Amino acid sequence: MTDTAVKALADTIGAQTFYTQHEGRIGFIRLCGVTTCDPVDAGTPLRLQGIALINADGRRYEGAGLALESFDETQGALTCRWRVGASGLVLTTAWQADPETGIVSRNDAIENTGSSPVTLMRCLARIAFPQGEYECYTQASRWSVENQGAWQLLRAGITLQHAWGRTTEGATPLLVLRARGAANGLAIHILPLGNWTIRVSPITDGGELPAVAVEFGLADENLHRIVQPGERFDLPEVLFQPLPQAEPHSGAPALHRYLNGRLFAGAKPFAPVVYNTWFDQFDILDVPRLRAQLAAARDAGCEVFVIDAGWYGAGGPNWSAQTGDWREKTEAAFHGRMRAFADEVRAAGLGFGLWMEPERFGPQAPIRTAHPEWFIMSGSAARIDLTQPAAYTYQRSEIARLVETYDLAWMKIDFNFVLDADASGAELHDYTAAWYRLLDDIRSSYPHTFFEGCSSGAMRGDLATLSHFDGHFLSDTVNPIDVLRITQGAWLRLPPGRLARWAVLRSAGHAAPRYGQSQTESPHVIIAPHGAVWEPSETVDLTFAVLAAMPGMLGFSGDFASLPPDALAAVREHVAFFKKWREFITGADGHLLTPPEPIGARTGWVGFQLCNPAHAASLVFAYRLGVAAQSQRWLLHDLNPATAYSVRRGIGAGASRVFSGEQLMRDGLSIDIPPAGGWRSNAGAVYVIEPQG
Repeated sequence: MTDTAVKALADTIGAQTFYTQHEGRIGFIRLCGVTTCDPVDAGTPLRLQGIALINADGRRYEGAGLALESFDETQGALTCRWRVGASGLVLTTAWQADPETGIVSRNDAIENTGSSPVTLMRCLARIAFPQGEYECYTQASRWSVENQGAWQLLRAGITLQHAWGRTTEGATPLLVLRARGAANGLAIHILPLGNWTIRVSPITDGGELPAVAVEFGLADENLHRIVQPGERFDLPEVLFQPLPQAEPHSGAPALHRYLNGRLFAGAKPFAPVVYNTWFDQFDILDVPRLRAQLAAARDAGCEVFVIDAGWYGAGGPNWSAQTGDWREKTEAAFHGRMRAFADEVRAAGLGFGLWMEPERFGPQAPIRTAHPEWFIMSGSAARIDLTQPAAYTYQRSEIARLVETYDLAWMKIDFNFVLDADASGAELHDYTAAWYRLLDDIRSSYPHTFFEGCSSGAMRGDLATLSHFDGHFLSDTVNPIDVLRITQGAWLRLPPGRLARWAVLRSAGHAAPRYGQSQTESPHVIIAPHGAVWEPSETVDLTFAVLAAMPGMLGFSGDFASLPPDALAAVREHVAFFKKWREFITGADGHLLTPPEPIGARTGWVGFQLCNPAHAASLVFAYRLGVAAQSQRWLLHDLNPATAYSVRRGIGAGASRVFSGEQLMRDGLSIDIPPAGGWRSNAGAVYVIEPQG
């Protein structure tokens, strides 16, 4: 096609993105370094043509059915307007390339320019790839087993989806695609706005190998959204990420740098160190016991004391059935005097925090009887219809009332149920948009309160949700090895410094003798949960447990009052180190020095290197699991080859060593971590790499 103009949206080495302009048509032929089908070639099969697939009023539009109406080109950006047949709809696609990372964002919107309503039943973005043998990397995700990824050879179609409203239960909104044996690959990230889907379809057109169409965006299983005349309907943002080494973990640092600079540029610079009551006695709140935990949390250096579920509801002991009734219990917990306890917390020098689940209304919530027209059933629970102005105002006022009544420094916002199939036909798009608007309104109104997201851990742990909170809980399992494995998968999609996790500790006293010592001579046994509850539990090295929770937003739970003085002092030392580095960690890019492994892998090494573009230093977190060898060597990244770096243990004694940046990147850093409490025990260390002097 000699009259075809080829233009560059991004021309970073290994991440080139080119599009063609030919006879009034525009399409991408290379995306983030990966060759795509030429969408303006008339010989391309219809299912591979065009940049979208739209069904409206029962008709299907793709390829030439989307007619280019206008386009605007600027440096690194392209915005196109497409007429959708004779439907009256106009699709706008806005592409923006980041020159540093090569990441390309795509934002689509549908506008009804006609005079009659149009029913939208599908509006998926589309990227097509030429004939070849392809592999896909996807992540399965379920409660306490989040972000578990694997490659598969593409032999048949793949559909990724999730539970209604729980955007990372079932699968995560990530697809990585590479040609088999290729040196680079492409990651596609959806920022959900309601339910989402990704479909990968091999398309056979007489060739030996199939071509591939990838369609993604707002779910279409139950979509029948009526777009009124003059209405604009925004679709979820999509990120295309280059993977120069064709492995998802190889692109993680660039993704983090992009996200920290775009989505989180105005976010809080760090989180206070929090103690949460949940893993003390779960929803049983005993005030004298809480006072003991408060004293221990203060001594450990915690800055906020959060009361988890169990404080609210006038209808009896079932905290789950009473969600939505945000009155204090009068027959249990604080007996209606929680404000006085909040004052005690502040008098001890800590901020006071509270757990809430604002989206779920249990059968005992009085507001459901007072205003049944506001609610949509989801099993025995109900969600409030935030698209109704009166319901939205009520929901906002309840959150605001709790923040103001208890002068909250922290609110943990949970989400423990699956939403409905959304009979409105919007696939929860309109509800989610209203929920995000409410969160942004509340955060803007109370800038000194830290709003933590949670969703049975991370069952709604996606980029869009995370961007509307100050931080998000990683997982309900707090077992340190689980935390490390889930973290590895999470870093392929999310920035490290915005993920919160807890070190959960309890002393079992001198319950078990150490080999070679009597029971009374042996140290206190520190235990941690094996998963999301205390049974079963397992012994744990304190340093290993705290360091597993440190590369992000560090928090604690458990029975701190049971810890002996030396253990509490060790926690305090770790907290002091974290406070020194937490702003660095919050804004850091994370290198996975070891590839992600399944949650069941309980031996080996795990390594992370955190680099912050605003600093010359790095932190290396190293973990030796099970019967792994005592020593390991990793090549480091993003150092200045000509600079001399001091390398030292961040916590504990040890002499510093000096290496050039070239040595550390070429030969690697040798790490030695001896067993902490027996030859099979897990252990960890953190290293500080700083320019000498």
